[in-house]
Amino acid sequence: MLASTSSATYRSRLPKKLVNAHWLNRWLAVLSISLFASSLAGRFLGRFYFFELFSHFTIQYQWVSYGFIGLWLLYWLIYWKEVKPVLSVLAIASLVSTAYLNQTSWIPGDYDTAIPSAKGNVRVVHANVLYSRDEYATTVAMLKQQRSDLYVLQEMTPDKIRLVTTQVAAEFPYWFACPSKQQVWTLVGSRTAFQIDLPLARKRHIISLTTQVRGQAIGLVTVHPHTPVIPSWFRERNAQLAFAAHKTRYNARPTVLIGDFNISPFSPIYEELFKPDAGRMKTGQKGMLTAARQIKTQPTWPSFLPPMMIPIDHAFVNSGFTPLSFRTLDQAGSDHRAIVVDLKLR
Repeated sequence: MLASTSSATYRSRLPKKLVNAHWLNRWLAVLSISLFASSLAGRFLGRFYFFELFSHFTIQYQWVSYGFIGLWLLYWLIYWKEVKPVLSVLAIASLVSTAYLNQTSWIPGDYDTAIPSAKGNVRVVHANVLYSRDEYATTVAMLKQQRSDLYVLQEMTPDKIRLVTTQVAAEFPYWFACPSKQQVWTLVGSRTAFQIDLPLARKRHIISLTTQVRGQAIGLVTVHPHTPVIPSWFRERNAQLAFAAHKTRYNARPTVLIGDFNISPFSPIYEELFKPDAGRMKTGQKGMLTAARQIKTQPTWPSFLPPMMIPIDHAFVNSGFTPLSFRTLDQAGSDHRAIVVDLKLR
């Protein structure tokens, strides 16, 4: 009798909302329909400022919708006598539609295999290092360990540029840096001497260089645009990426375009920026861009929140290169994973 009374007293002290079937029904429905609305906005309005922000989470929309369907089934099992049929059916229809709309050929996840040897091919390492960090020993160690031909470090500051270039001077004696946005810079290093398009770096904050790797002239283009959280940054990002993509496409030399582009493959703008120029391809002119990331999403940001990670660090090549390998690396102290790209000269 005492146990029964204690149990009843305990239940009476529980917040009613935690056991209220109608409250739970309502909030499950609100979350389900909101998920559908966010997915819908990203898919059909993603070419426009603000709405594009909803377009990057295709993988998350799909898997969360499956999870919500599971929650609804559990809810029906527990509260089957109090189910609101109309609201429940509307919510389930929204979740099924979300899963359907977000079907993609991309496979979520990363490769777990070791990074292969470069084997005489061209290797480029890229990392957004996070400007606010103080520890750079791991970055220096990564550059030395990967034995790349070129490297790109973004979100650098002038004092850290001096630090890194000094410590890797034996491996990468040649380097160039230019401001990318606000207080941060982009640093490029190379084992061989290179030529820089200085007017482009000053005017558009895009680094375009030409160098020799094992006797073959190659090009590298990199840019780190603003995160498109305000309209002017959205327009500026699109313009910078469009220019960088065009310069890579039609470069006479084998060229790699690499960087933190602050855009995912699920954005409608991504396809517009990086798809081949169909008109020029028909006439046999150059215009092909090939993504080094092929099947798996291999997300790079935010590394501190794995379930929400999306691929925003990219590498593309023109017709002079064939991508062989695209791998991501954990990067201590940064909110991005680094990428290592191996390329074969055609």
